[in-house]
Amino acid sequence: MTPHAPDASDPVGLVARTLYDIAQGFDWPLDPEPRLRRALRLLRRIVPYDRCGLLDTPAVGAPRLVVEPDAAEEREGVARILRRFVTVLTDEAHRATRRPAEAAFVPLWASSSHLAVPLVGMDRVLGVLFVRGTVVYTDNHLRLLSVVAAQIAAYLTACRLREQESQIVAEHEAARVAADAESRGKDEFLAMLARELGKPLTPIRFAMLTIRGQAERDPAVQRAREVVERQVEFLRQRLGALLDVSLLRREKVELRKESLTLQTIVTEALETTLGFADARRHRVSVSLPEEPLWLEADATRLTQAVSNLLDNAAKFTPPGGEIRVTGYRAANEIVLRVRDTGIGMSREMVPLVFDLCAQTDRPGRQAEEGLGVGLTLARLLVELHGGTLSAHSAGPGHGSEFVVRVPIGAPS
Repeated sequence: MTPHAPDASDPVGLVARTLYDIAQGFDWPLDPEPRLRRALRLLRRIVPYDRCGLLDTPAVGAPRLVVEPDAAEEREGVARILRRFVTVLTDEAHRATRRPAEAAFVPLWASSSHLAVPLVGMDRVLGVLFVRGTVVYTDNHLRLLSVVAAQIAAYLTACRLREQESQIVAEHEAARVAADAESRGKDEFLAMLARELGKPLTPIRFAMLTIRGQAERDPAVQRAREVVERQVEFLRQRLGALLDVSLLRREKVELRKESLTLQTIVTEALETTLGFADARRHRVSVSLPEEPLWLEADATRLTQAVSNLLDNAAKFTPPGGEIRVTGYRAANEIVLRVRDTGIGMSREMVPLVFDLCAQTDRPGRQAEEGLGVGLTLARLLVELHGGTLSAHSAGPGHGSEFVVRVPIGAPS
């Protein structure tokens, strides 16, 4: 904003207009030096000087010196004077804070030809404003200089706060980038680990085929073969889950969507998990409407997600417990609820249950119950379909419920 030339014959108007023009010039907390220099030039209207200096002393970084009129040969001399004033005024400010409130004062330094006032902000001396003139300075000159110093201090405070904000944002962004890089590194390591550990499985399975004939003649070998085959399949599933999680988190899985029904998904998922539930004598009930609930999904991947939820329910429900599966349409969504009468979760555990390899506080959790990637994988697969997966529990001993919501689809 370009200042208008005030009427020198109106002293009150001159002061008011000058203070207004100075305030309007502090319009942006970036690149402060030209704005400070403009303020010093405007100051000359109401506090005449032949040399004016401003020293800004930030807590971090180099001091900023503004001299008006600027003369290279005098800058060092003015800088020494201002540094000395800052030291004196800072000491005075510290002594003032130890005085009674009624005796407190703003430290300053004045003579008939020199004036210096501190720039105070954020409970500290930010710098000093100094003028030297050929006129005899009065108390009114000192008061006006103090008012302008307060304006400059407020502007410098705004600049410091903006710098701190920018630094915080930069630090947070750097931390986010570092966390993302670390997460990608972990995902890539898990993928490599799963692939490398999975390589021996194929020759092991072929080796088992070669001894199948002998196993049929020897019951002991038959039992050993069955144990090895079960453990190989168990390891294959766990490594596959780790690899899937790694690929999904790096967005390297492509869905093959088609129109299908929720009834189909639930039926196929139950086929893969009912054996485990039956072995633990669970009562499994399914409630689905007769009307087909259509959705657009990758049948294999969404079935995998529902299977993981059913497997989790069976794993944490004591023998003889109940697992209820309910599906229905709600507005533009298909909702699937998997509820169990198992051991439940604490309030603190609920938001962490989908974390990769999260260590739950569920009582009775055994090491052989897996790596804890099933729920992580289920949520990633549901979210890949544009849906959500949430967990709920009334507390330990009160069971758990997992709710899947996916967009409704159209029949093929």
